[in-house]
Amino acid sequence: MRWYIVRHAQSERNAYRESGPDAILTDIGKEQARRLGRYFHKVKIDKIYCSPMKRAKATLQEIRLFLKNKDIIYTKEMVEHCMGIYEQNGKDDWAGLVTAAKNAGLPLHLFRPEKGESMQDTYERAGKFYKSLLRKNKNKDLLLVGHGLFFLYLILNALNLPLEEGKYYQLSNASVSTLNFDLKGRVKNFHINDYNHLIEGGMKRPIFLKS
Repeated sequence: MRWYIVRHAQSERNAYRESGPDAILTDIGKEQARRLGRYFHKVKIDKIYCSPMKRAKATLQEIRLFLKNKDIIYTKEMVEHCMGIYEQNGKDDWAGLVTAAKNAGLPLHLFRPEKGESMQDTYERAGKFYKSLLRKNKNKDLLLVGHGLFFLYLILNALNLPLEEGKYYQLSNASVSTLNFDLKGRVKNFHINDYNHLIEGGMKRPIFLKS
């Protein structure tokens, strides 16, 4: 059993352009998604789970061209970490969030902003989703398409690592992380944040897209 965990391709928000929380892909993101599709051309997949947010669905759209007739489940359980009032006005205000946590006398991962989640909330949500996937998909190869922070926390849960480990790692846009499981549903090996397929795709093109 193997899971392929794909962070969505570059979005307007990732490129520091003004957008709503449900951002669309940039031109570079669309090209990254096409390269992801070619990566999955010969990969065995039994079922697909995808976040319902636009940037995840647009990424999957390109991959689906190479994975026809697969069951797809769109679920709100996979939406990205919600920063509440600190993800308004077209940007993610991490500096404001950090300041608010300090003013509240709380560690950053325990601070729950208005209309949002704490990092601990998202870590626990990702853990519950991870366990539900294991129960529902024994011996199946899955493709998961979604978001960086949520997937980082899901991977931490799978590897039995605490939330605090998350500050050392990140998942790049259009990266693929793989978890390989034994027959008892335990992770036996893994590969995190692989984006070689993007480089290989670029080597086949004479000129990369301008930013």
